[in-house]
Amino acid sequence: MKRHLIAVGIALIALAAWVGTASAAAGDPPPGADQLVGQLAGTLQGAPAAGTAGQTASDASLPTGYAYGGTILAPSPGSSAANQTATNTGTADASNTSTTAQTATPTQTGGSSSCTAGCGGAGQSQNIDQSAKTTQDADADALAKQNAVNANVPIAIAGGNVLGGSSAANQTATNTADSTADNTSNTTQTATPTQTGGSSSCYSGCGGNGQSQNVDQSAKTKQDADADAKAKQDLVNANVPVSIAGGNVNGGSSAANQTATNTGTADASNSSTTTQTATPTQTAGSTSCWFGCGGNGQSQNVDQSSKTKQDADADAKAKQNAVNANVPVNIAGGNVNGGSSAANQTLTNTGTADASNSSTTTQTATPTQTAGSTSCWFGCGGNGQSQNVDQSSKTKQDADADAKAKQDAVNANVPVNIAGGDILGGASTANQTLTNTGTADASNSSTTTQTTRPTQTAGSTSCWFGCGGNGQSQNVDQSSKTKQDADADAKAKQNAVNANVPVNIAGGNILGGASTANQTLTNTATATAPNTSTTTQTATPTQTAGSTSCWFGCGGNGQSQNVHQSAKTKQDADADARAKQDAVNANVPLNISGGNVYGGSSTSNQTATNNATANAPNSSTTSQTATPTQTAGSFSCWYGCGGHGQSQNVRQKGKTKQDADADAWAKQYLLNSDVPFALSYGRDPRGKRGVMTY
Repeated sequence: MKRHLIAVGIALIALAAWVGTASAAAGDPPPGADQLVGQLAGTLQGAPAAGTAGQTASDASLPTGYAYGGTILAPSPGSSAANQTATNTGTADASNTSTTAQTATPTQTGGSSSCTAGCGGAGQSQNIDQSAKTTQDADADALAKQNAVNANVPIAIAGGNVLGGSSAANQTATNTADSTADNTSNTTQTATPTQTGGSSSCYSGCGGNGQSQNVDQSAKTKQDADADAKAKQDLVNANVPVSIAGGNVNGGSSAANQTATNTGTADASNSSTTTQTATPTQTAGSTSCWFGCGGNGQSQNVDQSSKTKQDADADAKAKQNAVNANVPVNIAGGNVNGGSSAANQTLTNTGTADASNSSTTTQTATPTQTAGSTSCWFGCGGNGQSQNVDQSSKTKQDADADAKAKQDAVNANVPVNIAGGDILGGASTANQTLTNTGTADASNSSTTTQTTRPTQTAGSTSCWFGCGGNGQSQNVDQSSKTKQDADADAKAKQNAVNANVPVNIAGGNILGGASTANQTLTNTATATAPNTSTTTQTATPTQTAGSTSCWFGCGGNGQSQNVHQSAKTKQDADADARAKQDAVNANVPLNISGGNVYGGSSTSNQTATNNATANAPNSSTTSQTATPTQTAGSFSCWYGCGGHGQSQNVRQKGKTKQDADADAWAKQYLLNSDVPFALSYGRDPRGKRGVMTY
C-alpha cells in the first residue's frame, strides 16, 4: 500500500489551459416607409457564443530525507506543505436585442364645398399598414473541465530517530461554467391617422361626403434561446507522510484539507414586448341640403395582430469526483508518539438550469367617429357610420430545463502506527461535508392586454319630409390564444464514503486517542415547471345617436353593436425531481497490542438529508369585460314616422385547459458504523493475564 501511495505522490500531470469567452450580437436594419402609409421592419439576429476552459493542474511537494546512525544526511524533514489553488471558468454569453419602432401620423383634411345642385361629396381614403417581423436565435455553450492533483509526500528514513514536523496538503479548486442565451425584442407600433371632412353647402340632389380609414398593425416575433453549461471536476488531494526509523518516531500533526466548488449554470430566456396602439379619428363636416341629398358616410377599421413564438432550452450538468486522503505511516523499532491526524473534505456541486419565456402584448384601439350635423328639407338620406375593431393575439411558449448534479466523494483518514515499543496515539478525525444540488426551472409567463374603446357619435338631423334616419354599426372582436409548455427535470445523485480507520500495532502498550467519524450530507433535487398567463380583454364601445326632428314619413335611427371576446388557454406543466443518496460513514479504530490497550472515546455521527421536490403549477387568469353603451337620440315626429332601432350583442367565451404532472423520487441508502476493535495480551480487571478481545 505504501509503495502505491508514494507512486501516486511522485506522478506529475502536464498542465494545459485553454480559456475562451465569446459573445455576439447583430443590429437592426433601418426601417422603410412608403406613404400610403406602409411600414415594414424585418430583423434577423443570430448570436452563437462558445466558451471553453480546460485546466489540468498538478502540485507536488516531495521532500525526501535519508539518515544513518541518527544523523539526517539529506534535507531535514521539517514542516511540509503542498498548497494548490485552481480556478477554472468558462463563460459564454449570446444575446440578441432588437428595438423596432413604427410611427404613422397621416392627416387628411377635406376642403369646404359650395355646390348648388347635383354635386358629389368629397371622398377621403386613408390606409396604414405596419408590419414588424423579428427572428432571434441565441446559442451559448460553456464548458469548464478541471483536473487537479495535489500531493504532499514527505518521506524520512533513518537508522536513528525521526522528528517529523507538521505535514499538510491543502487544495482549493473552483470550476465554473456559466452559459447565458438571451433574446429581447421591443416592438412598438403607433398609428394616429386623422380625417376631417370639409363642410358642404348643397341645394338639391347632392351626395354626402365619404371617409374611409383603415389601420392594420401586424407584429411577429420568433425567439429561440439555447444555453448549455457543463462543469466537470476531478480532484485528488493526498497527504502521505511516511516515517521509518530504527529508534523512535515523534510524528507531528498531519492533515489533508480539500475544498472544491463545481458549478454549472445555464440560463435561456426569451423576452418580447409588443405594443400596438391605434387612435384613428374621423370627423365629418356639417351638411346643409334642401332636397334629395345623401348623408355622409364613415368607415373605420382597426386590425391589430400579434404573434409570438418562444422556445427556451437550458441544460446544466455538474459532475464532481473528489478523493481526499490523509495516510500518515509511522514504523519504528522503538516508540511512536503520533500527533493528531485529520482528513477534512468540503464539497459543493451545483447544477442549475433556468429556461424562461416572458412575453408582454398590449393592444390598444381607440377609434373615434363624429358625424357632422345635417340640415335637410325633403327626401334626404341619413348619415351612416361603420366601425370595426379586430384584436388578435397568439402566444406559444415552450420552456425545457434539465439540471443534473452528480457527486462522488471519498474522504479517508487512515493513520497507521507500527512500533516495537509503546504507541501514544493522538486524536483521529475524518470530517466530510457534502452539498449536492440539482435545480431545474422551466417557466412560461405571458401577459396579454386588449383594450378597445370605440366611440361613435351621430350628428343632429333636421328633416322635414321623407327623410331616412342615421345608421350606426359597431363591431369589436377580441381573440387571445395562449399555449404554454413547461418541462423541468432535476436529478441529484450523491455517493459518499467517509472513513476513519486508525490502526495501531505495538509490542508494548497502546494509549489510543479519541476517534471520530463525522459525515453531513445534503442532496436536493428541485424541479419547478410553472405556467402563468394573464389575459385581459376590455371592450367599451359607445354609440350615441344624434337628435332627430322630422315632420312627415321619416325613418328612425338605427344602431347595431356587437362585442365578441374569445380567450383560449392551454397549459402543460411537467416537473420531475429525483434525488438518490448513497452514504457510508465508518469509524473503525483497530488496536493490536502485546501489552495493554487503553481506548479513547469512539464516535460515528452521520446526518443525511435527501429531498426531492417537484412542483408543476398552472395558473391562468382570464378577465373579459364588456361595457357596451347605446344611447338613442331624441326624436320628434309628426306623422308616419318609423321608430329607432337598437341591436346590442355581447358574446364572451373563455376556454382553459390545464395539465399538471409532478413526480418526486427520493431514494436513500445509509450505513453508519462505529466498530472499535481491540486485541491485547495484557491483564484483565481481575489481574489475570490473558488474551482479551473487545
